[in-house]
Amino acid sequence: MEILYFSPMLLGLNLMLASAVACTGLWYFSRPYQGPGFWMTGTWTLILGILFFMGFMASGSRTLNVLGNATQLAGEAILLLGVFRFLGRRLPYWTVPLSAGLMAAVNTWHWFSPLNSELLIAIYAGIAGILPLQACWALFIECSEAELRSARLFVAITLSGYALVTLLRGAIGLYDWQQHIEHADVTRSVSYLLPYNFGIPLWVIALVGLALLTMRRILSDSQRNARQAEASARRFERLMNVANAGMLVVEQGRIQDANPMLERLVALRRDALLGQPLSLLFNAGQAPLVHDLLSRADGRPHDVEALRGDGAGFPAELAVAALDDTCQRLVEIRDVSHRKALENKLLHLATTDPLTGALNRRAFEERAEQELQRARRQRTALCLALLDLDHFKRINDRHGHQTGDEVLRQFSHLCQQQARRTDLFARYGGEEFILVLPDTAAESAKHLLERIRQTLECLELQSPDGPLRVSVSIGLAALTEDQNLLGLQAAADAALYQAKERGRNRVELVR
Repeated sequence: MEILYFSPMLLGLNLMLASAVACTGLWYFSRPYQGPGFWMTGTWTLILGILFFMGFMASGSRTLNVLGNATQLAGEAILLLGVFRFLGRRLPYWTVPLSAGLMAAVNTWHWFSPLNSELLIAIYAGIAGILPLQACWALFIECSEAELRSARLFVAITLSGYALVTLLRGAIGLYDWQQHIEHADVTRSVSYLLPYNFGIPLWVIALVGLALLTMRRILSDSQRNARQAEASARRFERLMNVANAGMLVVEQGRIQDANPMLERLVALRRDALLGQPLSLLFNAGQAPLVHDLLSRADGRPHDVEALRGDGAGFPAELAVAALDDTCQRLVEIRDVSHRKALENKLLHLATTDPLTGALNRRAFEERAEQELQRARRQRTALCLALLDLDHFKRINDRHGHQTGDEVLRQFSHLCQQQARRTDLFARYGGEEFILVLPDTAAESAKHLLERIRQTLECLELQSPDGPLRVSVSIGLAALTEDQNLLGLQAAADAALYQAKERGRNRVELVR
């Protein structure tokens, strides 16, 4: 015990134990950086090997001697693998089993066929000296991350010093073996004491250098991330300012920031918007939709009705996206008044007759079918009427097609004035028009159609040849349970035929 107490091995163990604790802390606080995990594992393995060897010194156990030397070399190899991991290089895993296995084989041979102890030290030192040279080579040739260059050189030089001390130890042991010198107490030989006096301090300094290298990378990455974050913030601010849409940053449903375009869009100053709920910018009935979009934050645009500061509404497109991992949202509001106006214009062109402004045949049939289904589903009345201007061909022949077109326009205008907003009125072809009256019984429908007929009969239409009077024949049919749209039209057409047969200028109802 006294020998152990005064042995430099105890001091070396304490230094290595402190280094292992430091490497463990470095690994814990530098996660997920690669490398410190190997350094931690390597130092603890090295300590385990020293404990095995100390056990051998206390007990003389051959097994502990073999395990001690092999485990120490394995620990050094593992630790140096961390350098390769840190640099992002391919790991020479083979060094761990090769160095430990070779030393175990030599040590076992020594116990069964005793070797000069100095030769044994020389072999151990040779293996231990070659291991750090690999890491030194990787550190010296590394060109990436110029900001780490000084720290890499510091570690490389320190490890080179450790390797030289260790190889010198091996050379001394080899010289003693050649001179047939064998110390009775190996712990007092120069080759044994050299690493404890010079090697272990250099080893600890190298570990400190590795810690500094790690912290330098962390600092470098932090600075780089800070610069990137600052650049991203500047880009974001620039985008916010030049975007042709209103942009807002929203947190917990309240406006945190807004760009100048939004001020122009809603006619409110930015300072008046900050802290206000986002729903303030939209029609009250759309609050649930706005809340749902803030929750989903899927970035998809949705049509909404936005409000200006004076309460006037305008069609807008709203898109919400998650700004980052926090609860902040990036909201985009676009004024789509021009798009909506264009869509409405295109829809109007696609669904109306260009001459009369009434629905065209295709649009009428689509909407009439919907009204028919609704009437059947809700069990309500529905009527359909066909209106045909009397002797329209004569008007075209006597007064010209321009007069005929004007007659069609004025008749369509008259019918649209008399019809309700829920009624469907369309030009069905030539001088024939069609009218669907939802929620209307046959007698009420006939009364409305009679009013249209009488108004037209009394109306003087203007033409280049003077005032012109026009009449209309109307066939009316009410929906029955087993009728479809074609059947209802056929019934109204039969009634129209009767009206013409009975002298025109009249309304006939299918009974």
